[in-house]
Amino acid sequence: MTAKTQPRPVDSYTARELREIAERAEWRRSEGFIVPPASVPLYVESLKALAREQARRA
Repeated sequence: MTAKTQPRPVDSYTARELREIAERAEWRRSEGFIVPPASVPLYVESLKALAREQARRA
């Protein structure tokens, strides 16, 4: 069992971290990782958009 970390503000994540979270969500889609399986496409696209925005600002 892993320890749960404290939530972080979304703007504290780097573009790379956001992309990695999106990849994990896609990979574990059927398991209900983070969001219900039906919501994964929207969640992933949102994370990718945030990653692009973070990369643009960096």
